[in-house]
Amino acid sequence: MYLWNRLLMTSPARFTEAAPLLMDAVGYVNSVSDHTYNLWGTVLGQTGGFGVSALCTDFGALSDEMAARGMGDETFRDKVAAVGACMDGSPEDTLWEIVHSVGDWPDAPAVLGNAMFQAMPGRLPDAIAWAVDLNSYLGEMSGAAGVVCVSGWGRPNSVRLYYGYDSISAWQERSAATQNDAGWLERMQAVVGIGDQGTLETGVFRRLV
Repeated sequence: MYLWNRLLMTSPARFTEAAPLLMDAVGYVNSVSDHTYNLWGTVLGQTGGFGVSALCTDFGALSDEMAARGMGDETFRDKVAAVGACMDGSPEDTLWEIVHSVGDWPDAPAVLGNAMFQAMPGRLPDAIAWAVDLNSYLGEMSGAAGVVCVSGWGRPNSVRLYYGYDSISAWQERSAATQNDAGWLERMQAVVGIGDQGTLETGVFRRLV
């Protein structure tokens, strides 16, 4: 299974306009697509950031469908143009392979916790093994619903962990318990030298569509 993700950053001057336009555009795409797209708004992280994501087993089919829509669907192009006028810079697309999962993972959780980093040179296999071990441990410890993703395209040699929650309150409660756990702290020490700490990004996102 693959996860396609598009990161967009809005202009501060047009931030309040962007969310309704993005929700309209993603909702329209879902009405005409063979795939399901989700829209995410930043809760913790860089303000003004939005993400669009889709799960797929065949990225070629997903990509071909997106390209055909961009060339042949005037309604879609109009909606994208309206969104584009609110953006600050070009979007970033990445593709992630889901290599491990734990818990009862919904197709689209209400809230998403994200941690992402690049492996040190030559340490990608170690970084993947570390992430799988952490994910398994958190699943056993607290019943966490999480996935480990790996990217070689867009964010090369990167590892990402996603955790799904029913609410921000559930995320806060689970995070507080995890960060005081001895096993979690031990694993945070173990990743030193495996992951490039200068590339670490974390965030919390709320699903809008």
